[in-house]
Amino acid sequence: MTLALTACQKLGGIAASGADKAPNLTVGETVSGEITSSSTLNYNDGSRHQSYKVTMKSGEAVSLELGGSLSGQLAVFDGQNMIANASSSGMSEGDSTASAVNLAFRAPKDGTYLVAVNSASADAFGPFKLKAAKVVPYDGKPLAADSEATDWLMGDKQEYKLKIDKAGLYSITADSSAFDSYLRLNGRNVELEDDDSGGSLNARIQTYLEPGDYTIAASSVNGSTGSFKLSVKLTPTPNGLVTRDGTALTVGQTAQSMMDSRGRRTFVLNLDAPKQIQFDAIADNFDSVLKITGPGVDEENDDGGNGTNAQLILNLRAGRYIVAVSSLGSQQGVFELETTDLGGGDVAAPANSNRKDAAEEAAAAAADAAAAVIH
Repeated sequence: MTLALTACQKLGGIAASGADKAPNLTVGETVSGEITSSSTLNYNDGSRHQSYKVTMKSGEAVSLELGGSLSGQLAVFDGQNMIANASSSGMSEGDSTASAVNLAFRAPKDGTYLVAVNSASADAFGPFKLKAAKVVPYDGKPLAADSEATDWLMGDKQEYKLKIDKAGLYSITADSSAFDSYLRLNGRNVELEDDDSGGSLNARIQTYLEPGDYTIAASSVNGSTGSFKLSVKLTPTPNGLVTRDGTALTVGQTAQSMMDSRGRRTFVLNLDAPKQIQFDAIADNFDSVLKITGPGVDEENDDGGNGTNAQLILNLRAGRYIVAVSSLGSQQGVFELETTDLGGGDVAAPANSNRKDAAEEAAAAAADAAAAVIH
C-alpha cells in the first residue's frame, strides 16, 4: 500500500507535462534508457523519470518488464488518470538493490497511453531496459487433470474453471517469478486456499477431489501483476487410500489416508481385550497431530514421533476408540497411520517405530553401553 501511494505521488504530474515529448514504445519491442541527474525531475521528492507513449486498441493487453540496474517503478496513465503501477518487489526508499518490475494492463479504450519509468528515490540512477509484449489471454477452456495454462494476472484475481472426471489426489499450483501467488479452490463442498505451500512464494493446493466442476481463483498477495503458470496434476495414490471418516483400524496394519478439506481425518478402533498400542501419524508435507478418545482416554500429541510426526503410546482397555489425525494450519496431503501392538511389556517403542533409522538406533544403543562400562 505504501509503495502504491508513493508511486501515485511521484508520477501524478508526468502525464500532463511529458506526454507530447515522450518517445514511442512499440508493443513487441524493447527500448533502452537511463535515469541520470539530467532526467526529468519529480519536484516532490527529487526522483527522476522517463516516459514513453504506447498506442493500443480497446481490450488489448500488454505486459511491461523493467530490467537493468535501476531501482525503479512503472506506471501507466490514461490522460490524467493512472490506470496501473508496479514497484520492485521488496523495494524501499533508498534501496539500491534493483529487481525486475513486471506490470500487465488492459486498454479500456482505443488511444495513446503514457508509460512512465520512475526512479525509486532521489539517489537512484542507472540504465534500464523496458520491454513491451502483447499478452495472449487464457483461452477460457476448463482445466483438467495434468493440464496447465500460462497467463497474466491483470487485476485483483482471475478465475478458472476446473473439470474433474476422475476422483483422486490433485495438486493445483500457481507458479510465478513476478509476484507472490495466492490460490482459492471452491466446488463440491470444497473451500480451500493457500499462499506459499508450492515453495518460495508459489501457492499450491493439494487435496482429494471427487468428479465435478470447481473454480480456481488466482491472485497476488502484494497486489503485483505479471505472468504465472497454473497447473493441475493428478497424483498417483496407493490402492485402498482412505478418504472417508469412520474407517475401522486393524492393529498391526498401516492405514494410508489423506486429510479432508478441514485438514483432519477420523478413524475407529475397536478392542476386544486390553492392549498397549502405539499410534504413529506419519506425514511428509505437514505437521501431524494425534487425538485419541475412548473409555477413560482423552489424549493428544503433536511432535512425539520423528520430526513433526505425532506419536502416542497408550494402555487401552477393551472398547471403542476414536482416532483423529489433523494437520496444523489445516494443511492438505497424504499420511500414514500406524498402529502397533506393544503387548503387556515395557512401553519402549519397537525398533521400526515411526520409521526411525535402524543404524541410528544401534549407534545410540552402543553409545549407552560404552558409557555404562566407563562408569
